[in-house]
Amino acid sequence: MATPIPANQAQFGRDDVISATGGSAIGPSWDSVCGVVTDSRAVQPGNLFVALRGERFDAHEFAAQAVDAGATAVVVERGTSLPDHVSAVEVGDTLRALGDLAKAHRETWNAKVIGITGSVGKTTTKDLTAAALQSAGHRVLKTAGNLNNRIGVPMTLFQLDATVDTAVIEMGTSEPGEIARLAEIAVPDVGLVTRATLAHTEGIGSMEAVADEKVALLHALAQDGVAIACGDDAPLKKRASVVRAKRKLFYGRTAGNDVRVIDWDVDAEGTRARFQVRGQKVEIEMGLLGEGAVLNAAGALAIAFGLQAPLEDAARGIANVAPSTGRLQPRAGSGDRLIIDDSYNANPASTEVALNAARAIAHKREAPLVVVLGDMKELGAHAEEAHRKVGELVSDAGAFLFVGCGEGMHEAVATANARGIDTLWFEDAAECAELGDRLPLQAIVLVKGSRSMEMERVITPLLRGEQR
Repeated sequence: MATPIPANQAQFGRDDVISATGGSAIGPSWDSVCGVVTDSRAVQPGNLFVALRGERFDAHEFAAQAVDAGATAVVVERGTSLPDHVSAVEVGDTLRALGDLAKAHRETWNAKVIGITGSVGKTTTKDLTAAALQSAGHRVLKTAGNLNNRIGVPMTLFQLDATVDTAVIEMGTSEPGEIARLAEIAVPDVGLVTRATLAHTEGIGSMEAVADEKVALLHALAQDGVAIACGDDAPLKKRASVVRAKRKLFYGRTAGNDVRVIDWDVDAEGTRARFQVRGQKVEIEMGLLGEGAVLNAAGALAIAFGLQAPLEDAARGIANVAPSTGRLQPRAGSGDRLIIDDSYNANPASTEVALNAARAIAHKREAPLVVVLGDMKELGAHAEEAHRKVGELVSDAGAFLFVGCGEGMHEAVATANARGIDTLWFEDAAECAELGDRLPLQAIVLVKGSRSMEMERVITPLLRGEQR
């Protein structure tokens, strides 16, 4: 589910590129470029091609081809061999240079940047925030799909132009220091951290390290910035309370939050939620499912409040957001089954959120709950305990049947089975794709797993014929 990188018309003079990147020019002289690209196949005349190195490719091999395709100049790492006709800027690290160029472009643009990160809910919060601010009259650019890393964030920022007055930028991480670098590039005016939980601990380490990594976004804010965090997450709130931004807002379910969830009710059609925003009542009938979506909406309302946007307009925008593909998306299954497709990705916190939503819908409909879960990846030393905890959560949800896919879920299945839940286990999603005959016709079926588990392979056979 890789997201295509959108085109841009960012303009740089030759001296601007050299100054931003600390590079040195070689080859024929040139005046300016329009549009930054990292894929030689996407080159248009006049572009600047930045050659990145990856695990499976090295774009330096295509630098000359990019110029032949119309690129005015290329950015390459020092020591790269190039034909004499290629105009280039040599740098120490092209990935860093890409970010430095994006930062330089962002700093020429006088409007608001909102950074959003967290272990769970950041993509939905981004979508809700963009919709809320658009409804309130802002001209919004938001991160497309999963372009939330050291390539995606710069390529998003290059799209900033006169048609945009607010950018909503999602920031992800898989290693220490990544959020700090993304914040350095984006120079956010507002930062929001959803929660800091077990996610990417294989690359980052402990829960405390995860919290520190996420809060790096808030530390990047200037004194006149707005720092926002989930106030129900005690370690996160503690860290957010000491950042230098003078305006701090907290949201969540508990008393004392600036934006507080009062109550919510969910069915397959959506979720009705009531909030208090510094004493002002807000009610929203959302198209999204469950308490996780409600908390994300609270975060979006906190951003709108922080930017002094009318809350009535923001609420109307939030209400119009539909579920994204594979993110707690209700889909009609064969028979009278309801498939809750949350197959896009998984970590312990998002799995708990999904289970709570599915359980609430099953309870309201008086229908049996079937849970189909694939492994949660990138948890490192926490993996075994995290999967065991999932088994406990599934049993606490009173599942009619629990189906586990993958080695990690073997532990979850064993735990749930020991607590009296009927279980099945398969090595991967392909093996458990023929579940239809084993499931009650009225079942609520939650399907979730990490991206590499490809849990959509379970969903397709369960859908009504016309939707397959």
